[in-house]
Amino acid sequence: MAESDSGESTSSVSSFVSRSSASSRLSEFVDAKTELQDIYHDLSNYLSSFLTILEESVLLRDRQMLEHLCAFSSRVEAIAKVLSRDRMKVAFFGRTSNGKSAVINALLHEKILPSAMGHTTSCFCQVQANGSGDTEHVKVEQQEQHMELSALKELASAHSPRALKPSTLLQVNMAKNRCSILDYDVVLMDTPGVDVTAQLDDCLDSYCMDADVFILVLNAESTVSRVERQFFKDVASKLSRPNLFILNNRWDKASSLEPEMEQKVKDQHMERCVNLLVDDLGVYANAQEAWERIYHVSALEALHIRNGHNPKPTAQTQERYQEFLRFENDFSNCLAESALKTKFGPHLLSAQKILTQLKSTLISPFIEKVSRLIEENTERRANLNAEMDDWVILMQDDREELQIWFEELTNMTQRVGQSVLNDQINTLIPSAVSSFSHPFHPEFPAQIGLYQRSLSAHLDELLEDRVLQCLSMPLQEKLFQMENELELQTTDKSYNWQVIYNADCQSYMADFQPDLRFMFSLGFTALWQRLEGNIPLHASPFRMPKLHNGHKKCLPLPPLIHGNHWQMLASLVKSKGSFGTVLLSALAIRSFSWPIVLILGGLVGSFYLYEYAAWTTAAQERSFKRQYVRLLQQRLRADVQQTVNGFEFQLQQHLAKVRNGWEAKSSETLSDLEVRTAELTKQIKSMEVLQLKLKKFRDEGQLLASRLAEFQETYLSKGCKL
Repeated sequence: MAESDSGESTSSVSSFVSRSSASSRLSEFVDAKTELQDIYHDLSNYLSSFLTILEESVLLRDRQMLEHLCAFSSRVEAIAKVLSRDRMKVAFFGRTSNGKSAVINALLHEKILPSAMGHTTSCFCQVQANGSGDTEHVKVEQQEQHMELSALKELASAHSPRALKPSTLLQVNMAKNRCSILDYDVVLMDTPGVDVTAQLDDCLDSYCMDADVFILVLNAESTVSRVERQFFKDVASKLSRPNLFILNNRWDKASSLEPEMEQKVKDQHMERCVNLLVDDLGVYANAQEAWERIYHVSALEALHIRNGHNPKPTAQTQERYQEFLRFENDFSNCLAESALKTKFGPHLLSAQKILTQLKSTLISPFIEKVSRLIEENTERRANLNAEMDDWVILMQDDREELQIWFEELTNMTQRVGQSVLNDQINTLIPSAVSSFSHPFHPEFPAQIGLYQRSLSAHLDELLEDRVLQCLSMPLQEKLFQMENELELQTTDKSYNWQVIYNADCQSYMADFQPDLRFMFSLGFTALWQRLEGNIPLHASPFRMPKLHNGHKKCLPLPPLIHGNHWQMLASLVKSKGSFGTVLLSALAIRSFSWPIVLILGGLVGSFYLYEYAAWTTAAQERSFKRQYVRLLQQRLRADVQQTVNGFEFQLQQHLAKVRNGWEAKSSETLSDLEVRTAELTKQIKSMEVLQLKLKKFRDEGQLLASRLAEFQETYLSKGCKL
């Protein structure tokens, strides 16, 4: 009795150690899944942050970069969804009535799946933990209806009239706390017997090829069949060295044989299983590795021990139960190891590849591009600053040269203007007046006024044209030369400018009253006038001054001659000339004899008659022109300086426009340089901030890479030790 208690105690301790070891390995999958999900969550945020940086960087926005980044984000999002669904999967295969469902029930510590003699499981049954908050239920794949667990007896049992077809997948969702193995995201896939129908290949591919561990369930009464051998050959052809365990179930039946015969049967099973694993499938390198994957158990006995139906198992039962525990521990360890590699290994490589590609194709080129742009913009800003300094110096030099040019143009205007006006007064006006031809009728005062206005208009045209040719055009050429030499950029071009000169001779001669009376050249008055050098002409002292621009206000014309001839005679009688003639005549009579006086008188009279006879309309016109020219010259000479000042004033106005336009253009250019420099400074600061963000972003990527490397070292670098 003591030995029995000791044996039970040892069995319990061994069972506890075995379960603890298996649980530890299975919990690694859960921990690894949580850790990798956190990494992918951070990686998704990492990519989102980088996408935000790219979208905010308008100057550096690259469509191809955005497309690559969106592709990375889509891959990370898809893998994250797969990670949330990833579980460890165990698929059970074998002929009907080998006890596949019994093995699963033993692992669950409870009879969940239908299990009996003969063909029992009618369809694929996927046992898994349900989602948080969900009640336990069963449901047919691709259907929304949830049914209670008790429906398993009818839906999954081949003995039930409601049994599902063999190709149907029935999902059995159980609470995590109901069975420890389900708490570790383990999915147990029960299958119909491989000998049920030959049309299960597609279903096996769909439901079982993603399993991490395959368990072939045999029985003690028969070894590996041809159908089972062919099935796993197909599996091995599709999967590279699948993790395959072989359970020789119902070994309690072999215990009824003689010990020697039991050993022979066991050796026979072992030999054929080793041949399958090593020779036929090649999943293990040698027989020693294969032996460690072959077990002789009784699932029904294990279930009875676990649920308390067999509180006092025999020694042979204990031995078979220990074998089952070894299987459970070994397959759990290998399941966790395999699932870590098959489920998380590709995701780890994908994350590492994404980070590597992100760094090599996006982050590093982006940082290099930003650094290059900072250098280029810094150089451009330095060039702009130098250009601004040069422009300020150039503006000062041009300002000084403009002043020199302005002084030269002003002096030229004074010099040439005076020369042109004096030449007009001294040369052009006498010549032009002399050559002027127009009907002249001195007997009609109105006609004399018309003649004078025509003559004035003719002179205006000649004088203005002479000023245009001799003053305005040379000034234009000089202005062109100034603008070309200084490369002035002005809005008021000099080809639109010319000196405005309005001679307006009529306003100068508004009060002109020609004296067209006959006047004997040897008369006292004529001689006296020759001595005085001028002819007294009646002029108004109230003539309006000439304006600076050459214009002059017009005054109403006074009467050119006296009202009638009687007034002329009265004036002649009253003049100093008549009185002087009488005096001279009296003096001559007293001084000379009468004959001499008569002779002289005759000569003078003849000359007088000759002159009087020659006093024709043409002579009167010549007299009119001489008087007109003399008075016009006199008045124009008085206004020469004032007119030249008007020319200078016009030039100064134009030069002021030129200077203002040049100042505006120069200031605009300088302002544009300042704006461009400020914009570059703003861009440089923005890119420097972006550069810091990118470097920080790169460091975060390196941190993620370190976490992935640590994950690989922690979970994927361990071998499957059995």
